[in-house]
Amino acid sequence: MDLATTPEEILIDSAKSYYTYLDEHNLGLEELRILSASLEQERLILTLGTKLFSQDGLVLGVGETLFELSVYGDMQYNQEHSILEVSPNYELLESLEQIRDSKMRKSTNATYKLVLEKLKLFSDLKFLVRNVGEFVAKHSLKLPSKKPIAAPQIPAYLNEYQKKALDMIFSQSLSYVWGAPGTGKTQVVLFEAVYHYAKQGLRTCVLAPTNSALEQIFITLIEHFKTMDFELSNLLRLGMPTQKFLNLYPECCDPNLLIQKNQISLFAQPTSLKNRLKNALIIGFTLDGFIKKSESLEIEFAHYFLDECAFAPLAKACALCVDDVPITLFGDHKQLMPICEMPPKDLKAHQEVNVWNLSTLFLEEFFTNPQAVLQKQPTDTPLLSHIAELKYTHRYGDNLAQILDSTIYHIGLQGRDEAMEVYCIDSGTKREAQNNISQNEAIAIQKLYAYLHKKSLTQSLGIITPFVNQRKLLQKTITHSDISTIHSSQGREWDNVIFSPVDLHYYLTDSRQISALFGLNVAISRLKKRLFIVCDLGFWQQQEGQFLHALLMRSTRINL
Repeated sequence: MDLATTPEEILIDSAKSYYTYLDEHNLGLEELRILSASLEQERLILTLGTKLFSQDGLVLGVGETLFELSVYGDMQYNQEHSILEVSPNYELLESLEQIRDSKMRKSTNATYKLVLEKLKLFSDLKFLVRNVGEFVAKHSLKLPSKKPIAAPQIPAYLNEYQKKALDMIFSQSLSYVWGAPGTGKTQVVLFEAVYHYAKQGLRTCVLAPTNSALEQIFITLIEHFKTMDFELSNLLRLGMPTQKFLNLYPECCDPNLLIQKNQISLFAQPTSLKNRLKNALIIGFTLDGFIKKSESLEIEFAHYFLDECAFAPLAKACALCVDDVPITLFGDHKQLMPICEMPPKDLKAHQEVNVWNLSTLFLEEFFTNPQAVLQKQPTDTPLLSHIAELKYTHRYGDNLAQILDSTIYHIGLQGRDEAMEVYCIDSGTKREAQNNISQNEAIAIQKLYAYLHKKSLTQSLGIITPFVNQRKLLQKTITHSDISTIHSSQGREWDNVIFSPVDLHYYLTDSRQISALFGLNVAISRLKKRLFIVCDLGFWQQQEGQFLHALLMRSTRINL
């Protein structure tokens, strides 16, 4: 086989190789348990036995036929009750009609139970890999050269770093705005950029690697626009919103979802998605949604803005290099990197797959020297011509900002004068031999949760651990909806965060290993007000040089 040399050839080969690897090793595929299934008013209602952390790559098996739900239906997910609603197209609806449960009586005029044995739901990442290869095969890709429109008059409320970032966005065709949480990447810089375009009547595209991250971005933008004389219908978030988002911001959602939920009366008159796309000025996609649907929507954008870019795989972000549209990346490359299922030893044999292992920040290098990028490691510093650093965060008190800067950022990060509340709770010596679970930490967190509940501090509370097994134990121990691993907490925020480190683990909590350090940074950066570290205090006090040791040394101890 000839060596792939162009970015397009490498991307197509990488999708084929990665898909084959995932398929041969039964990776990227997870069956999601269905507790009940019914057809109600020609809508498929699935009650799931597990929570969905991502709605991308959902595949429905009806008998022997597989349907990619993003293609064959519009979806809506009720996170609180784990209910997935699908408005199927004709082909999927016809298949569902064939698996009605003949033993069950019709419960209403248009409600039918379905035979569960003939219905399966999968989260299949392989479809998302295949979609990239198919997209690239249809397009010619190159870095944008077109300059953005003239810069706005910089608002006075921006700090010096935000002003430089906004000026860079409107002077460069490819740029990166880097900042820790709370530095105003979304709230200030992204907002001012899309607002400037909107005032000129120009359409922009706001993207994120995950559905939850996209939702958080749009909530931030919408809440800012609500304080202004700006029609919220100018914003359109495509994809599957949570029930809460749909209820709060129906005018910003796909009108097909509003028709399904009988909320179309909120508009002066029914409108089609085509008309919404024509009139909206700020349109949001996940990267996967953009790759799958942007071509069929036939809309032109003046600028692409990709948030959480350090978590987005390079392979997917290359899809933005069409039509010579300026690109601005937002993110923090000191946090989580993309997840690639192919291990390092196999990546050496299939170097083209490295584009799934590297982040979007290698975009410029990939198009200037693609073969060299295939030799890069995710922890290498990407070479970008235009970077703006945001160095002041309102999220953290300066006490926490100094720790983060000395251990992670090294850019002179500054925080607000008010000190951050950091607490520790000693759970006692870990008893288990395995290093991915701690019963003592779970028991201590149960007590802490009860304590915080009495003080009305659990409404905005995230419980985070690096380990899947510890997350499962915590979910059995505590009745709380927001218990997650570090990876699944990405893109989410709470006033209060409880962190359960469990043990010193090379890949997950040992901050001498850079990916573990960045993961810990993600866990800490989910909080807005208070951090509670529940751990074997005696053990961690002996771990000098560790990031968690530094935090604990500046924490206040709570005895429960």
